[in-house]
Amino acid sequence: MDALLLSLLLGLSHGIEPDHVATARLLKSKRKIVEFALSHSAGFLIIAIPIVIFIGSNRIFEFIADIIGIIFSILLLIEVILDKEFDIGANKAGLLQGAFVITPTKVLVIVLASTDYNLIYSAEIILAFILASIFSISALAILNLIPKRIYKFVDGIIAIVTITYLISLLVIN
Repeated sequence: MDALLLSLLLGLSHGIEPDHVATARLLKSKRKIVEFALSHSAGFLIIAIPIVIFIGSNRIFEFIADIIGIIFSILLLIEVILDKEFDIGANKAGLLQGAFVITPTKVLVIVLASTDYNLIYSAEIILAFILASIFSISALAILNLIPKRIYKFVDGIIAIVTITYLISLLVIN
């Protein structure tokens, strides 16, 4: 599977996580929901690009990033199996949450963007994640849809595909 497509799927999955939908639904107005989605994504962009440049320009860090990606993919799978969400870091809405809350989906996107590093393609991977996140946060909240269990199914599939993808990269390199 292509890293760009995988990043889109990760973004859709990230956006439908219950904490994002709940936060967006609390905001009540469509404008505030979209502002939340945009600021949340901007926060991730601010932190992701420098990390990707740092990791991607060094083969040893790229290898370590792939290992970390596999670990976080397993963590994502454990979330699905145990029906428990792991967030590491600050727990504020918007820009701070986007920048400082570390979730498996965010780590996986950074790993994907760092692998076979090319600044333009890496930026496309991050932007695909961000656009899919903005879309899913905004659409689900604006349409008043609260996913019950679908995000767990999506996360499980994404975790398995990502583990397979990253292991294949390690074997090929």
